[in-house]
Amino acid sequence: MTQSQPVSGAVEEYLEAICRLRGKRNALSTTGLAERLKVTPASVTGMLKRLAALGFITYRRYGRIELTREGERQARSVIRRHRLAERLLADVLGVPLDQVHAEACRLEHALSPDVENRIAERLHAEVCPHGNPIGSASDRSISLLDAPANRPLTIARLEDESAEVIRYLVERGLLPGAAVTVKRREPLGSAVEIEVNGQAQTIGRAVAETIWVARPERVRVA
Repeated sequence: MTQSQPVSGAVEEYLEAICRLRGKRNALSTTGLAERLKVTPASVTGMLKRLAALGFITYRRYGRIELTREGERQARSVIRRHRLAERLLADVLGVPLDQVHAEACRLEHALSPDVENRIAERLHAEVCPHGNPIGSASDRSISLLDAPANRPLTIARLEDESAEVIRYLVERGLLPGAAVTVKRREPLGSAVEIEVNGQAQTIGRAVAETIWVARPERVRVA
């Protein structure tokens, strides 16, 4: 497939999911893709074969899934459109944070290059409302689960953008820009004790793993 030929929304969804999952621990697999995209493992296997035939990935059954150069380009393109759509929805239309991800999933496949560039030029945003970079800026944040204890940190970005998780984080003030300090982790338990903007809280390890933090001077909040 040449770069000038359009790809379907389904192909874009898979490429985007592969790109997002490869940075998560043991998540980039047939099972992981099926869970993220809410499809059957058999459907994933069929699409992976198609993506390989199109030249977007290298893939062997039960082996590693890797994006090719063109697959990477396509994935980065749809992620950029998605995050620009999120900024448009949040900043211009006032859509609540827990709804912008799902709405942007619909818009990302419909934006033309011209509209995409107009949004970028109008909003001048470096990160999406969840703190994730729109462009290719370096990311020096680390998971809250791995962050050093008793050091001042700032929430940089939220990895899980699902409505249920975002509502949970909004209720607790765990949003990009918030000051956070890890106070204690239960070595054999599931709880992480933190301080958020001066208030003590306890969250689960699964949630902590999806919150990424950095030293305050390294965080960009649009």
